[in-house]
Amino acid sequence: MYRCFDELDDAVVILDRNNNVTGLNRSFREIFGVDDEAAWGMEADGFFIHHIAPRILEGGGCADRVLEAIRSRQEVSHLTFQMQMSHGDVRWFSFSCRVMTGEIYAGSMLARFQDITPEHDEVMRNASKVEAQIGTETIFAGIGDLIPYGVWICEADGTALYISPSFLDLAETTLEECRHPRWLNCIPLEGSTDALADWQHCIDTGCRWDRELRVSEPGGELRTILSRGGPVRDEDGQIILWAGINLDITAIKQAERLIAIRAAQQAAIADLGRFALAGADLLELMNALVQAVAKHLGVEYTKVLRHLPDRDAFLLEVAVGFDAARIGTEIVEGGTDSQAGYTLLSCEPVIVEDFDTETRFHGPALLRNEGIMSGISVIIQGDDAPYGVLGAHTRARRGFTHDDINFVRAAANILAQGIERKAAEEALIASEEKFRKIAQRSFDMIYTCYYRSGIAYISPAVTRILGYTPSELIGQKCQDYVSPLSLATWKRAQEKLALGETVEGLEVEFCRKDGRSAVVELNESPILERGKVVGVQATGRDITERKQNEFLRRQAFEQIERNIEQFAVLGDHIRQPLQVTLGRAELIDDEEAAEIIRNQVERINGYIRQLDHGWVESRKVREFLRRHELD
Repeated sequence: MYRCFDELDDAVVILDRNNNVTGLNRSFREIFGVDDEAAWGMEADGFFIHHIAPRILEGGGCADRVLEAIRSRQEVSHLTFQMQMSHGDVRWFSFSCRVMTGEIYAGSMLARFQDITPEHDEVMRNASKVEAQIGTETIFAGIGDLIPYGVWICEADGTALYISPSFLDLAETTLEECRHPRWLNCIPLEGSTDALADWQHCIDTGCRWDRELRVSEPGGELRTILSRGGPVRDEDGQIILWAGINLDITAIKQAERLIAIRAAQQAAIADLGRFALAGADLLELMNALVQAVAKHLGVEYTKVLRHLPDRDAFLLEVAVGFDAARIGTEIVEGGTDSQAGYTLLSCEPVIVEDFDTETRFHGPALLRNEGIMSGISVIIQGDDAPYGVLGAHTRARRGFTHDDINFVRAAANILAQGIERKAAEEALIASEEKFRKIAQRSFDMIYTCYYRSGIAYISPAVTRILGYTPSELIGQKCQDYVSPLSLATWKRAQEKLALGETVEGLEVEFCRKDGRSAVVELNESPILERGKVVGVQATGRDITERKQNEFLRRQAFEQIERNIEQFAVLGDHIRQPLQVTLGRAELIDDEEAAEIIRNQVERINGYIRQLDHGWVESRKVREFLRRHELD
């Protein structure tokens, strides 16, 4: 599978997805003297520590960097260092590694060691020639002019030999002042003690120098300088110089800070959205919102002003930073007498960088009394008209960005949704009140039951049907009052309701307060919120008496059937002794007596035939009743 790598002169090791060695090419086996079979399946850390790290001669933490790249599967290119080969020669190598993406090798990692000794030696020879011709300081001065804050060169003990003028100007120092090992003390650094300790550690151990320096500008602002460097060694591996560069990464750090701020703002909006969707009380939502805006916008004051259209003014409803006594009582002017009023007039976000120079409107007393200088305000939309204004303010002079506007606007939109939800809830409460008045007069039991909170409403008819007062059942679960005999039927109906289906004609036996049972016929409909079934609305009619009458009627009918069957059997039982009596009459000699017996037998047979005819008619009636009344 990896034979194609045997054609390369570079040493290559292949690691699988689990960072285990799966192959060494020919050059790797020859250069490092490692047997392919012995390395197969070794974990990457162990393989590196045993077969590669002992051969790396270059200081500066190169071995650690190679190990970290292999361990974390990072993509690395052109990391150079000296290594001792299996036959004893010391050569310069360039290390690189990457995760392969080809279909066959997807997920595997290729680590490559390229022998760059000829190229390295050529560069060093050319550099020596140039240095001899024009001097080291001239070379580094030319390079330093191309890089903001340039380059630096130090002796082996850390004494500064050259520092780019741009960096010296930033630090307001000179090269002469820095010509000693502790030259970092001459730089106005934030955290200079730690920086100097790190520099001394590099001098003592020969490891690479890599640190972000916070340098104070002449104007007082801080700039972030990424200072990197490493030792320069002679042919014997001895450090003869230190060389490095200073990169201005202030803009990068500011961008990272802004990204972190925006990410935090987006997370705050997501949290507020979840809080609102969870059904938070409107006042709780407002308080959470103004606190989040103040925190993530970095301002001292945030407020919600509710518009009072009849007065063309605003009421301070919720706030952070202002005197708590003002909340709920402070009135802010509308129109051009306040930033909030102007925001409603302009129908768009309004930004103020300096209230002292603002000409579009007047600063209201609420803001002037706090010494507020800058602010941003956006409209909070209502159902038919704006609900009010969300404002954020600070005592410092500040410019707000489009991202800041979007953050405050997103917060206002969440609040608008909460206000809309509250209005919908109030409308629902009014509708429920109307429904309740109708239900109060209903003969049937009417109730609303939510899965989470239990019975929310039940009409007074429940007292007549189950013996409980409505107040005794509020918050209770309906299932707790279902008779065990009806529990299976009840659960099947709940499964249908959970699917959004209605249930009609459900006969359920409930346990009354006095211990007796009541049979109720229910018609149930699911309550939906955002497409999810959250409860049930139902009407229930007491059919206990009807069920008892049906039971008694069924018992009577069954008794009639038994009686009819007994009549049929009784006819047969009577006929048998009559036949015996008639036979005995034929045997007696007294013809007159025999005739009397025959006549009486015939009369009895006539009665039996009438019973048979009645039995047949009774069967017809029974079948009719079975079909039309009791089915």
